[in-house]
Amino acid sequence: MLRTLFAFSVIALLACGSGETNQGGADSAGDMPPVSAAGTASDDIEIERIEVEAIEEEAIAAEISSCLGLVKSGAFEEALPVCLEAASIDPENAEVQAALAKAEAEAALEDSIASAEAEAQAEVDKAVGEQAGAAAANALGSARD
Repeated sequence: MLRTLFAFSVIALLACGSGETNQGGADSAGDMPPVSAAGTASDDIEIERIEVEAIEEEAIAAEISSCLGLVKSGAFEEALPVCLEAASIDPENAEVQAALAKAEAEAALEDSIASAEAEAQAEVDKAVGEQAGAAAANALGSARD
């Protein structure tokens, strides 16, 4: 997703400067840049490249920050996809790798606890149902006597 956003940003930035044409007549000669500024096309491209790199770095920093913040807040299930993306963007970042490992471990623990709770609740429901059935049978037997 980040790479797609990056690609669209690059296209948008490149499109900003590509539509500049002089469609005026003889009256627009004053709009022409001075001869000394005519060589700025390569400078514009370099500026756009630097801006794109800055946007990419901000996006990477935001993804990493989100991962670390979610793990720190204990939102491990939510952190998993974010940390996986951050780890794929910056696989050498030890802090992200540690956060990903913690999110995976804690999410697995949460899943196992939820599963155990569901099994325990099913057993309780079964026992309650059996007791209710036995009580109903006793009541029916007492009523017949």
